[in-house]
Amino acid sequence: MRVNAYAKINIGLDVVRRMENGYHELRMIMAPINLYDTIDISFAAEQKITSNLRYIPTDERNSVVKVINRLRDIYHFEDQFEIHINKMVPTQAGLGGGSADAAVTIDVLNAILELGMSEEEKLEFGKSIGADVPFCLKKKTCYVEGIGEKLTPFRMNCPFYMLLVKPKMGVSTKLAFEMLDFETLEHPDIPKIRTALEENEYPLLLNSLGNSLEQTALQLVEEIGTLKEELIRFGFDAAVMSGSGSTVIAFTRDRVLLENGFHHFRGKYRFVKKTQIIEP
Repeated sequence: MRVNAYAKINIGLDVVRRMENGYHELRMIMAPINLYDTIDISFAAEQKITSNLRYIPTDERNSVVKVINRLRDIYHFEDQFEIHINKMVPTQAGLGGGSADAAVTIDVLNAILELGMSEEEKLEFGKSIGADVPFCLKKKTCYVEGIGEKLTPFRMNCPFYMLLVKPKMGVSTKLAFEMLDFETLEHPDIPKIRTALEENEYPLLLNSLGNSLEQTALQLVEEIGTLKEELIRFGFDAAVMSGSGSTVIAFTRDRVLLENGFHHFRGKYRFVKKTQIIEP
């Protein structure tokens, strides 16, 4: 069975506070985009995990392996699988590639093993794998709260194009959160971003964009700031980092500008992708 594992973007991200348990309370707008890994899963005599990229781990560090092992502990199945992960979503990019891979693995195993997991059970299990996994299971544009588990889907009515550009260096999510200074942290108005997306208020969207994690990501990868400036100078209406970075999202409603930007930045950066929000 071959399935697509769709990446996500954060159109806005506010780190509200650091909680006593060490996690962070968040408010975000997350959306699935037309960028995805493909995962081939089949029954096998023994477990075998491969990837098109040599540096992708095939042990418990891999979210797909983590899902299989933890579901096996819960449901006690003995089946083994051969899985090939064709990675198209870059790592340490703020695009949720690993979480997307985990989410489709949960869906597939639930189906082919007839585990009988309800949507709520899948979401709760996904939360134990990673904070972005519940969203990747939902696969809809959402207003997200908590640590990523409180999802409120809504219909977007604000069309635009996006160019994703990632610098060579990625950002450690762990470091991005650990280094936050809450005395100087910017808090984007996430409800206002939602209103802009629902009511087709493109200028309001541009004026409301923001990501609290840029504070530390810019310290870890200075090129993010340079890239944002380059995108604005090129003519894009706004640019904001996705997730913990290092991918930057540039916004426009001009298809010609999008095409020109794609060809221009593709010659300067390793990962450049034209994309739109989708509902798989």
